[in-house]
Amino acid sequence: MEHAHRWNHVNFAVAPERLPLVEECIDVLFGWEKFVAKPYLLGYRLTGDMHEAALYFRPVVAAGTLAESLERLRRQDSELAGALAALDQLEGDWADHTGFMVGSVEEWEQRLVLASRLAQERPALAVRVVDVLRPGDGRAQTPYLYQAFIRLGLLGPTRNTFEMQARKA
Repeated sequence: MEHAHRWNHVNFAVAPERLPLVEECIDVLFGWEKFVAKPYLLGYRLTGDMHEAALYFRPVVAAGTLAESLERLRRQDSELAGALAALDQLEGDWADHTGFMVGSVEEWEQRLVLASRLAQERPALAVRVVDVLRPGDGRAQTPYLYQAFIRLGLLGPTRNTFEMQARKA
C-alpha cells in the first residue's frame, strides 16, 4: 500500500434544537479547536492537520424525531425499553464509542473531574461518566493506558460515548 488508510473524521447528526448545547458541552468539556461554527455545521479538530482527526456535528431534524419516537415507543414496548436500557448500561468499552487521546495523564484526570462536575452541576448538558479504568485497578486493558468513557446524552440515545485515553509516561 502506498498510503495507509486512516480515519480522518467522524460526523454526528443531532437534533437541531440541541446543537447550541452540544457546542457548549464540547467547548467546556474537551476544549478542542473549533474551526467552523455555522448554523448547519459545527466542526472541531484535534490536530493542526485539517485532514486528520476532525469531528463534525450537523443539525438533522430526523435525529430529533428518532430520539422522540424512541422515547415514546420505549414507554409502550417493554422489549424496546429493555434493549435501550441494556445499551445505556453496557460497559463503556462494549458500547459504540469514539476514542481520542489527550496529551497527559494530568490532563486526563482534570478532564475527568470536569466531566463529573458537569454531570452534577449542569444537567442540561447531559454528561455522564460511564466507566473509568486506570492502570493497576484490575480492569485496565494494559499497564499504561488510562480510559474514561464519557456519554453525551445530547447526541441521542445511542452512539453518544467518547473514550478519553491517556498513556502513562
